[in-house]
Amino acid sequence: MNPFDSFHPSSGPIPFHVGIIPDGGRRWAKVHGCTLQEAYIYTTSLLFQIAGFLYEKEVKEISIYLSSTDNFKRTADEMAANLGVVEAALRKEISSLANKRNIAVKITGDHRFFPPSLSAAVISIEKSTLNNTGGRLNLLIAYNPLDEIIQALKTTDVPERLFRNLMVSTPVDVVFRSGGARVMSNFLPLQSAFARLCFFDLLFNDLTIRDFEEALADFAATERKFGE
Repeated sequence: MNPFDSFHPSSGPIPFHVGIIPDGGRRWAKVHGCTLQEAYIYTTSLLFQIAGFLYEKEVKEISIYLSSTDNFKRTADEMAANLGVVEAALRKEISSLANKRNIAVKITGDHRFFPPSLSAAVISIEKSTLNNTGGRLNLLIAYNPLDEIIQALKTTDVPERLFRNLMVSTPVDVVFRSGGARVMSNFLPLQSAFARLCFFDLLFNDLTIRDFEEALADFAATERKFGE
């Protein structure tokens, strides 16, 4: 038996692990004549409405791509606005969601990019939700898959244990990406190897719960063969 055979997504009609790439915040701000900070605040609010909906549908794990290390090539002001909104969400919306639904929160990425106040918020929410058993929420901030793989290799005794030492160690069933781009942008490439891909043409802030209801129905109706 191949030791990697067990690293597959779940086969049921409800995805166990959902990935979300909420693209289009900067374009939405331009269209609506608002600041990037205002657009990011709206994105954060919508993200956690959708996360609550997915947990209600019995999804057990959600991974949200908030930023990559490449995003830090953008202006310092833009990334400060982004990280400031993320920090506020960790202290409010995310903390509330975790407490309400007994969710364990894990922040995945390169902490060297975090300002001290964000690092403190990360430590606080990870510690306070560590023993929660109702589900899991992975927030990818300053994420780079190569860094993730290198770190996993450093802590792996034998190759068969590589996957369990990844920052996100559960395979992804389906990835939702907004904004019209048909690319994964380095989102959990190993974990998403057998994931279904759902691309929305709408910018993320223009999506609704109904869009995700329809996407879940489409997922449930799709036969998945995992290479067989």
